[in-house]
Amino acid sequence: AEREDVDLFRFERLAADGSAALAAGDAGRAAELLDEALGLWAGPALADLPDRHAEAARWEARRRDARRGRLAADLALGRAADALPELTALCAGRPLDEPLQALRIRALRDTGRAAEALAAYEEVRRTLADRLGADPGPEL
Repeated sequence: AEREDVDLFRFERLAADGSAALAAGDAGRAAELLDEALGLWAGPALADLPDRHAEAARWEARRRDARRGRLAADLALGRAADALPELTALCAGRPLDEPLQALRIRALRDTGRAAEALAAYEEVRRTLADRLGADPGPEL
């Protein structure tokens, strides 16, 4: 099989291209590429392989990065209200994921919910301090 015949490798290429488009300021193209990449994903990574755990964890992290990039593209395109429910759900499951939390706070701000954005920041700051003994990074 050629590399492009394997969904995992196509996902990797599309996700990288989407991230590059987002970094270059082309949120529309990033959204298209990341949607295509995430559309290839079905179930857990490498689920049918034995001893898949270490490699699957790496691919799951890449999937999370692609989802985070797709949500960032939504914010850049002015679709904060559309992204906010997914961001809220993802953040509930990953309270220490600062980049994801920053996206949620931006989405709250962009939807005119500044007080909720400030409260969310304080919640994240407290969680990081309590669980890691750390302050939020510059992006947050």
